[in-house]
Amino acid sequence: MNLFTEWGMPKMKFLTIAKKEIIDITRDRRTIMMMIVVPLLLVPVLMGTVFKITMSQAEKASEKQLKVRFIGQQYAPNLYSAFMNMEKTIMLDQIPADSIPTYIQEEYLDAAIYIDSDYQSEIDKDGQAKITIKYKGTDSFGITKDRIRSVLKESEIEIISQRMDRLHLKPEIVKAYNVTFEDVASDQEKLGKFAGGWLPYIFIIFGFMGAMYPALDLGAGEKERGTLETILSSPATRLDIVLGKFLVVMLAAFLTAFIALGGMAVGIQRIPDIPPEILTVINDVLSFRTIGLMMTLVLPVAAFFSALLLGLSIYAKSFKEAQSIVAPLNIVIIFPAIIGTLPGMELNGMTALIPILNVSLASKDIIAGVINPVYMGEVYISLFGFAGLAIFWCVKMFNREKTIFRS
Repeated sequence: MNLFTEWGMPKMKFLTIAKKEIIDITRDRRTIMMMIVVPLLLVPVLMGTVFKITMSQAEKASEKQLKVRFIGQQYAPNLYSAFMNMEKTIMLDQIPADSIPTYIQEEYLDAAIYIDSDYQSEIDKDGQAKITIKYKGTDSFGITKDRIRSVLKESEIEIISQRMDRLHLKPEIVKAYNVTFEDVASDQEKLGKFAGGWLPYIFIIFGFMGAMYPALDLGAGEKERGTLETILSSPATRLDIVLGKFLVVMLAAFLTAFIALGGMAVGIQRIPDIPPEILTVINDVLSFRTIGLMMTLVLPVAAFFSALLLGLSIYAKSFKEAQSIVAPLNIVIIFPAIIGTLPGMELNGMTALIPILNVSLASKDIIAGVINPVYMGEVYISLFGFAGLAIFWCVKMFNREKTIFRS
């Protein structure tokens, strides 16, 4: 009776409905798990695990014994000796030449080095000796190619030095330029361009997940339980009901994304293998200003997701059908974020208007500290515009009796 008395108040009925829905969803353990526990614990654990696995694999790759087959050692004995003396290298001279491609493909052999028969004659007449390297480019971290290249580079430098001495030439004669590259990009910009591409995944995906369960429960869930009719029979208008439910779903989405971002910040501090200088840059980048700007992007994105998911939930006959409708959207929202990580994709007048993609690109510029205020304004207009359209569509769906009582 008290509930209907509150609904009878002339103002802010949607806030009363929102309060009631918040109480209901906080009783749902599944929603609390998705909103708080998963982003707060999963993000740091995933970050730490990925970092440790990457470091472990890199260390494992660097310690790997390189298995090499050298063809034509009689033509280049000095080069063969250089490879023989290379650390963590095994020379497998017994492998038949015609079986080398198969051995490399099956990873029994890391590389094969082919020396032409005219190797020494070309070197003697100051020509270029031909060397062919066969390897598998998918090996971990490109260790095979890098280590072979380092030996060949040292041998080449030695040969060139001998040529210069014999011809009484200075090494500078073969170098017309003395070029010095000075990178004016700050550490923050470099980190922003590197990390800004994948960072939006965290709050985009978790924002979507945070909105999904409350939206499904407040729409299809209530239809399935038969409690939606009780709210419809109250003095509140359909618009009040939609706005009340929408505010709750948006709050859940925003909090989930915020907690996920907080979990990421905490997780970075807990990774012991990060060099102190890099950690200092990360802490400078993840300042209150940066996080605050990114949170302003999360708000309209959360509104867009919330209205869209709530409308689809109201349309569905049951909770199960709503899950089937919503599930493909998990894939759809990832593609614009992936496009934002591609080389050459920058925030401009056009990309600032494309939802999700503009969030990815704007986040990258925010972290790098090079965000353009004009483009940022376009991003806000675009996001709030799409959020408004989604809310309008959601209200239209809720006003259709055929949709509300669809069974």
